[in-house]
Amino acid sequence: MRAVEKIHEKHKSISNYPPDVVPVYGRIMGTSFFPGGDGLWKEGNKNEDLTIEGIMVVGHNFDNVTGFHKSLQKGKEPKTCPTWRNITNFLKEAEVDLENCFFTNVYVGLMQSDSNVGVFPGSKSEEFKKQCIDFLEYQISIQRPSIILTLGGFVPALISRLSSDLGDWINVQKIGMLDLIEKQMIEDAKFCNGTVTSTVIALTHPALRHLNVKHRKYGDVAGHDAEIAMLRHAMEC
Repeated sequence: MRAVEKIHEKHKSISNYPPDVVPVYGRIMGTSFFPGGDGLWKEGNKNEDLTIEGIMVVGHNFDNVTGFHKSLQKGKEPKTCPTWRNITNFLKEAEVDLENCFFTNVYVGLMQSDSNVGVFPGSKSEEFKKQCIDFLEYQISIQRPSIILTLGGFVPALISRLSSDLGDWINVQKIGMLDLIEKQMIEDAKFCNGTVTSTVIALTHPALRHLNVKHRKYGDVAGHDAEIAMLRHAMEC
């Protein structure tokens, strides 16, 4: 069984979806973030499975019902949307092979609303939140990523529950807070009872990159260059 199929199978065990969250009811066969599709870049060469010890890109939540339905009909998510356009441009500039990335989210399910941004309604249920965070741990155990890139301000506090090495992230609401204490990149973070070791980097959410990346700092580097420098450092280690 493909590694990504194991993740899809485990996804089926998520239950008790809270109000205003709808289970994903199909699979986008082309390029898509998980859980809407396989979480793989499928442009050009056909990418059949995730890369073990590759890069995991973790967003907050996937999409709303309307957006998912459109992508399902087209067979892939639109590469022109801000999230895909900006994250792929960023990764390419850092000389990352997109086929080595697994694009996923902390929360599964679709927002039953007109928007897919803001507070995810499932976050109000501690039971559902725990299911999703435990599921993310399972995904980490399958891919064993060498690098984990978190997107936006909501993800750091959530993923911090999976590694004691991310203790400084647990109360983070804005990633600028991590820049101030120089904890925006954590090397050798242990996950899955110490069986997985990853470098974890907090990135600006690509959808709002044009507004927020200018505030980033890493050592003596600022803005967009700071995030590029972090990723290149992690890849060299």
